[in-house]
Amino acid sequence: MRIDDYSAAKALTEKLKESLPIKARAGKEFLKTLKQKGEDADPDREFEIDFVGYSGDEGGIMCGLKEPNNPESKERYVSSITHLKIDPNHPLASEVQAYQRQRIRKLMLQNEAGFAAELMMIEPAKKKKRGKGFGN
Repeated sequence: MRIDDYSAAKALTEKLKESLPIKARAGKEFLKTLKQKGEDADPDREFEIDFVGYSGDEGGIMCGLKEPNNPESKERYVSSITHLKIDPNHPLASEVQAYQRQRIRKLMLQNEAGFAAELMMIEPAKKKKRGKGFGN
């Protein structure tokens, strides 16, 4: 099952490239990653998207991030746009949110199908030993 509409995702990627830099905050999954790395996982921490590229169905629209409030920091991050919260005042915010909803929905459907397939795995029935008559 295809996750993204390739042409729509590429078109959105090009629009995003033209409007860089974009302010964003970390979403739930990106916050978990930051926390695992032992970094500040503040949901109000601001990032600036300075690179956008499309990585296919595997990663979707990928974003390069840096911290605008900390110019001396050399730390860089890469995240799927699905794991980011784009500035709601950005002109493309509604298109990005629609892309995120559609991608998350399709990923969930794909995962449910995989999970259901695992549940449906039935082991072959064991052959019964044949007795020689009633009660034997």
